[in-house]
Order: sequence, then C-alpha cells, then structure tokens
Amino acid sequence: MKIQPDSFTLGFKILLVASVFTFLSCSNNPTDPSDENSTEPDTNQTSSLDDGYPLDFCLVSGSDFGEDPDMIPYTHVYEGTVIKFCCKPCLPRFEKDPEKYLTDLKEEIEALAKESKQ
Repeated sequence: MKIQPDSFTLGFKILLVASVFTFLSCSNNPTDPSDENSTEPDTNQTSSLDDGYPLDFCLVSGSDFGEDPDMIPYTHVYEGTVIKFCCKPCLPRFEKDPEKYLTDLKEEIEALAKESKQ
C-alpha cells in the first residue's frame, strides 16, 4: 500500500495543530484576566504574609508558597473569602469540597491567632 502525499500532509497538519494546542494548554501563563474569581498571579513568592494572606502554604496540596520556583501561586475568591493556592491546578480539587478547605482555613487562622497571643 502506497501512502498518498495528500493524506500524509493532512495527517501531519493535524498532528502539528494538536501539538501546538497541547503545548499552549500546559504553559504556566497567568489566567485570563476576565476570570472574575481570579487575581493576578503572586510574583512575590518570598512570603505570603507580605500580601496579607495569613497562611504560608497551600490548603489543598500542603506545599509552601515559593517552595517550587516553577509554581505560580493562584488566588481565588470563594463567596467573599480569599483562598491562595500554590498553583491553579489546585482549584478544581478545592471546588470538589470547598467547605472542607474553608473549615481548614478557619482552623489554621485560629491557631495562628492563638500563637500570636502567647
């Protein structure tokens, strides 16, 4: 069976387009600013306390902010509460059970308040 040039060219073009879309979807570019639940990525990865967020780690993954220089922290507002993740892929995990993570956030903030009073 002989491969026809037109079939090969079409297959190559489809493969090329699929590769480009795969590459673009895996990039670390910031989210679309039209996403009302997001803010600009936090470029100051030295301390999350500098930006007013009380925790220095991601509630979902447990990773410290700034631990991996390739991770771009992602901030999300859920029903008026600001939540900071180590990266945007943590958002879907948060959205599966937001009440659990909000409870964890509240407990962590209370623990920090107790520590600061001592």
